[in-house]
Amino acid sequence: MNRKQRRASQKGRSPSPTLAGDARDPIDLHAAGVEAFRAGDLETAADLIARAIAADGQKPTFHYNLAIVLKARGQLREAAASYERAIALKPDYADAHNNLGNVLKALGHPDKARASFERALRLKPGNADTLYSLGVLCSDAGDRDEAASHFQDCLAQDLDDSRGAGMLLAHLGRRDAPEQTPQAQLQKIYDVRAQFWDRERYFGHALVADALKAHAPQAKLDILDIGCGTGLVGALVRPLAGRLDGVDLSPAMLEKARDKRVYDGLYQADITSFLSEHKDSYDAILGAATLIHVGDLRALFQAAALSLRDKGLFIFTLFPDETSSDFAVARNDRLAQSGCFSHNPAYVERLASQSGFSVRALETVVHEYDQDNNPIPGLLVVLQRDHGA
Repeated sequence: MNRKQRRASQKGRSPSPTLAGDARDPIDLHAAGVEAFRAGDLETAADLIARAIAADGQKPTFHYNLAIVLKARGQLREAAASYERAIALKPDYADAHNNLGNVLKALGHPDKARASFERALRLKPGNADTLYSLGVLCSDAGDRDEAASHFQDCLAQDLDDSRGAGMLLAHLGRRDAPEQTPQAQLQKIYDVRAQFWDRERYFGHALVADALKAHAPQAKLDILDIGCGTGLVGALVRPLAGRLDGVDLSPAMLEKARDKRVYDGLYQADITSFLSEHKDSYDAILGAATLIHVGDLRALFQAAALSLRDKGLFIFTLFPDETSSDFAVARNDRLAQSGCFSHNPAYVERLASQSGFSVRALETVVHEYDQDNNPIPGLLVVLQRDHGA
């Protein structure tokens, strides 16, 4: 459900979750459902779009957008059926074929998924979304050559690499790992996740907040939350803060953080640049699931050391990998697709020393759970800026 599709479906109208105009009008119902989805209210979104379909079931966009909502709710079979209804009404609906392929893949039907992707690509040649989807499907099947070919074609169509095809080429060993996740990919990922982030089975925010409380129990600290997201860390550490600032790349995440009303300042900026511009400004810098998107940590460590005052704390989480020399694209497929890196703990210790930090803690923890309820290990790091560093 991209901006162009929303504009087309809402042309000439002013949609709102509260329903403007005739509440029985299917266009108004659908538009309000789209708006509810954007606000993260999946139940209301599904209800409103279903009511639109009950009033007029002949619009393929209604079925397509209901499928998007159902997939977000985890109702994969129902989502597949809605995509199929959209396609029945509009057989050349390339995006519906592509999205149906992703749902069929998630349901464990790779052959049917491939057929959907290939149909989508015939209808829309060079479509970056479909090329990426085919690359992931082939990678999962162990066909690394074909996967790499699709990712390279995707990258040729998506020069900003908003889908992370370059990361996955590195994951396949077809290019060197980049220094960090492309900014376009980060913004795309977290603009979507902003709607549901607070409901994820994820513990990075609590791990970082608890570490701050353990290592700096005094209150009235000037704290910077890097990659602050929707404000989960901020809500937990506010009682310790004299001043609490947050910085993030994603406007959608910052909007959610602003709603929590716990930050004194919120900034949309590149994290390393922001740190470099705020020297000797903070007593603690916190990064929950933020440095996982940076491979080469040198510049970030140096900027954090400049931004911290003497004895200031730098607390963050990573994904550990003792088999890589320093860092690599995460070996876990889903983490790699989410633009994540893994880091060798020895690299973190060495870099900390070179950047003027002492290691206060370096602990293996459960960082989150994946979609199959498997624990994903993380690394909780607590560094302290050495006096005079």
